[in-house]
Amino acid sequence: MTEKSSVTGRPMTRSSDFVRGIFSLCREARPLSCTRWRRAALASLCLTFSFNATGCVSTAKVGLDELQYADGDVPVQHFKSSSTAIEHPAIDNVTTAEVRSTLAPRSLDRRVDDEVREFTLDDAFLTALSKNQVIESSALGGVGASRVLAGPDGVNTVYDSAIQETGVLFGRRGLEAALSDFDARWSTAMRWGRDDRVTHQSPLNPFSSETAGFQTGIDKALASGGSVGVFHNWDYLGNTVGSPLYPSTYSGSIGAQVRQPLLAGAGTEFTRVAGPIRPGFGAIAGVSQGVVIARINQDITLADFEIAVRNGLRDIENAYWDLYLAYRLYDTTVSTHQSAFQTWREARTKLEVGTLKQADELQARDRFYETRAQLELALNQLYSAEAGLRRLIGMPMNDGTVLRPTTEPARTELKPDWEACLQDGLSKRTELRRQKWQIKSLQLQLDAARSLVRPQLDAVGSYAVNGFGDRLISEDRSSGYGSMTGGDLTNWGVGLEMSIPLGLRQARSQARNYELQLSRANAILAAQERSIAHDISIAMQEVSAAWRAAESNYNRVQAAEERVRLLKAEQDIGTLTLDLVLRAQASLAEAEAAYFRQVVAYNKAITSLNVASGNLLETNGVWLAEGGWAPEAYSDARLRALARTHGLDDPNLEAAPKEFAVKRRAGAVERDPQPARRSDTAPKELFPTPPAVPALKPGNDAPPSEVIK
Repeated sequence: MTEKSSVTGRPMTRSSDFVRGIFSLCREARPLSCTRWRRAALASLCLTFSFNATGCVSTAKVGLDELQYADGDVPVQHFKSSSTAIEHPAIDNVTTAEVRSTLAPRSLDRRVDDEVREFTLDDAFLTALSKNQVIESSALGGVGASRVLAGPDGVNTVYDSAIQETGVLFGRRGLEAALSDFDARWSTAMRWGRDDRVTHQSPLNPFSSETAGFQTGIDKALASGGSVGVFHNWDYLGNTVGSPLYPSTYSGSIGAQVRQPLLAGAGTEFTRVAGPIRPGFGAIAGVSQGVVIARINQDITLADFEIAVRNGLRDIENAYWDLYLAYRLYDTTVSTHQSAFQTWREARTKLEVGTLKQADELQARDRFYETRAQLELALNQLYSAEAGLRRLIGMPMNDGTVLRPTTEPARTELKPDWEACLQDGLSKRTELRRQKWQIKSLQLQLDAARSLVRPQLDAVGSYAVNGFGDRLISEDRSSGYGSMTGGDLTNWGVGLEMSIPLGLRQARSQARNYELQLSRANAILAAQERSIAHDISIAMQEVSAAWRAAESNYNRVQAAEERVRLLKAEQDIGTLTLDLVLRAQASLAEAEAAYFRQVVAYNKAITSLNVASGNLLETNGVWLAEGGWAPEAYSDARLRALARTHGLDDPNLEAAPKEFAVKRRAGAVERDPQPARRSDTAPKELFPTPPAVPALKPGNDAPPSEVIK
């Protein structure tokens, strides 16, 4: 559809024609009847119309039926194959060599004669502590249940302490970030400008002025909550208005200013907890941005890391005993399987000569295949236990060696002392130390919050020396710096500034919130102490029960072995049926398996007792220490140590604020210290130490193939 111009009468089909029509309309406007400002406004209106018309035409969309491509009709697959596909991040990560070089796992279908690697419990601890950067834990839910897969954000690593130390966000600030609030801040600025204009008083004489400015200063927050700063600035002005004394002038000043809170946010106790007061960020930052809170958060992070290490060592020790038990059960099952095979072979021989019924031979064969199935399951359990230990200590799943535990479990009776265990539990458990740090942090924050339930009253003061001249620097005193160094032009001021939100609703609410948090933390601490007492009592019961059960099962093994020997002798002379012999052999196998299970359960109970009483790391010789410092830090520490060594204590000096950390363990119950947990008498040996754990030899667990038809 085309339109005709009302001025030219020609059809307009393009945007350019429309623009020409607009400008033609502007040209045909009579200049005699329009003032200058009207013509300018009309021209501006025409230009605006032309831009709008051009923009509308250029952004018109083209329909899909109007598009044609040289390669013809091709099916559109972009949105189906690319836009809706799952994307993966492009990162330069390389899979570790241990994972890439891992061999296929051992299984019942793949039995290889790998090299046996003797492995002690201390070797397991040392390997885990030296290889693992991520602290692994037991996966009790099967495949994919490991914390490193199910919840990687909650996994403890060796980097956690350093991450907390270098944190900068609110709530997770490190010590360096908290100290940075007291760093001196330097700011400077320079600017130039020119202004040309016509005034109403002198329309024929344009006004021109040139300006320049320079400001610099250093501000620093003080530990007392105040701030101090020095400043220096110059302003240049050159103008042509009237008849000034100097066509160009320099005016400036140099001075210092100080501000010190007197009520809310005043004092070092507040500043070391909450940091320098921030009027604009009080509702966001709260009172937890100080150096002391950052240090406490660091100690809490270290406590979390220590708890993770302790739990990791507990899981490793339990996995080590599980592997030991798997070897013992496998050895017991091999012996049982060989006995069943020998019994079946004798029954088959007697069946062939006609001295045994076929039902008895079938019973012996049934027992043989039953033990064979048990043997296969025991071997698979051994493979699984070894793989579980490898995962916890950071070793590859299969490196061509088979781990065989050589550390024998404890076989002497342990009689824990309740008083000593409870004393250790209430003074050494890391969970209590962590919670007490949390309580200390809340106490300090509560004191800081109560400081804010007061008006904001600040004492302010400033002093400056001014300068003025037609030049910035010259030999005479008429220059800017000349008049400034003369000291005749000074500026000073002192005063008080106060502001208060009527009602102090937010400050009171904040203080009340910290009171409730502190009450909650104290209640949790009491519950933790009660829970630790229960944990110790349960662990002591498990130690006692496991010992008694192991002792009974050892006596059971002795009786079962004697029973098998007697019944076998009677069966050889033909006065006893085969059924009783098979039952006796099965009872002996169950007794041996139960015996080794109770031995392992006894050692696991001792581990649980060490965890409950807070002695697991100390018992296994594991200590946490701070990492290396920067070289300069050692020199500074030595200087301060020498100063403290040769310094004299002032008996009249009262330290303020009081200390919030001590070197001794706090929170111990009022009980006399007790000796070690073992009985005062000579340890009672439960049973003789059995032979060493047998080596795993695939292929020797089944009878000769020619016997099985």
